[in-house]
Amino acid sequence: MGTGKDYDYLIKFLALGDSGVGKTSFLYHYTEGVFQQQFISTVGIDFREKRLTHRRKEGGPPQGVHLQLWDTAGQEK
Repeated sequence: MGTGKDYDYLIKFLALGDSGVGKTSFLYHYTEGVFQQQFISTVGIDFREKRLTHRRKEGGPPQGVHLQLWDTAGQEK
């Protein structure tokens, strides 16, 4: 690692789509492991994070992955 960060890779994911299609539900389920059945409209933008450890099949040290998950409001403007 050597960069002063506690991860090897930073991945930024921006969820785009029409209102009500499940962007927030998908990201909440992925980060929290819980599915929210109630519909709550995102106002502006929401932000979630998740840390993962990637282990290569061929061996080598595990790699840290930091995910930044951006959830947008599904509005045209």
